[in-house]
Amino acid sequence: MSDINTQHYLSAQLAPLGTTTLDAMWQLFVHIGKFWRNLDDSPSYQPLLYSFMANRINTDPLYQQYYATAQTVIAQLIQEHGPEDAYTVLFTDASANQPPALTPMTITRQKVSNEFIALQLSLGGFKSFGGALNYPGYFGGANVPGAPVPYRSF
Repeated sequence: MSDINTQHYLSAQLAPLGTTTLDAMWQLFVHIGKFWRNLDDSPSYQPLLYSFMANRINTDPLYQQYYATAQTVIAQLIQEHGPEDAYTVLFTDASANQPPALTPMTITRQKVSNEFIALQLSLGGFKSFGGALNYPGYFGGANVPGAPVPYRSF
């Protein structure tokens, strides 16, 4: 049985992430919210993101390098495509989502961006889909015959 609070031996030896990397990851998180229309860029989400990142690094020290790699990739994309289009390229480039994650771009998309999207959804991003009242972390009503459904129907 695994203990979710167990710290990887190598993680304990790592220096904390620098503010530049943290800021770049926060900007990525904000742009995910804008692109997918999930969450606003409320600063209240920032400590939750940083806690998520710290947990990832504690359980798998490679994540520290994944975040540093993502910072570099995003800076390159911004230089090539401009500040807004850079994130669109990251979120929509189909080749970046093909496993395994071995290149800087695929690492950024699969190990960082995709996980931040999942985090946003778990923090309430489902609210923005409209019509859905019930989703993980929020209960908005029962499924009553004749009443609007409390979930997103297809």
